[in-house]
Amino acid sequence: MEILKIKTKNRQIGDIGEDAAAKLLKREKFKIIERNYVAVNHEIDIIAENRDIQIFVEVKCRIVKDDSDVRPAEAVNKDKMRAIIKAASYYTAFNPSEKKKRFDVIEVYLKEVKSKFSVLKINHIEGAFTR
Repeated sequence: MEILKIKTKNRQIGDIGEDAAAKLLKREKFKIIERNYVAVNHEIDIIAENRDIQIFVEVKCRIVKDDSDVRPAEAVNKDKMRAIIKAASYYTAFNPSEKKKRFDVIEVYLKEVKSKFSVLKINHIEGAFTR
C-alpha cells in the first residue's frame, strides 16, 4: 500500500527554496552533505562543505508582495538559532571534521503567478549567526 504524500503550499514553497539554495551552494563550490537533517527534534535544512569549511544552512523563503519589505532572514530568531546550533552539535559529534564551522542563512524570494512559484532573487548570508 502506497502512502500519498500531499504537499502543503508551505512545504512546496520550502522545497523550491531549498532546491534553489542547494543549486547556489553547488555553484559556490560546496558539496551538499545532508538535506533536512533532523537531530534532537531540530532540523537543519542543508549541511554542506568545501575544502576548508562546513556550513549549516537555514533556508528562508518569502513570496514577494508589493507592500512587504520583511526579509526572510528576520524569521531566524534566537530560538531557531539555538535549535540549529544544538542539531549541528549533535551532527558534529557523530561526524567529526577538522573543518571550520559556519552558520549561514539563505534567503529565497519567490514570485507567485497562478499558484506557480519562481525564484526572483536569492541572498546567501554567510556567518549569519555564531555559537
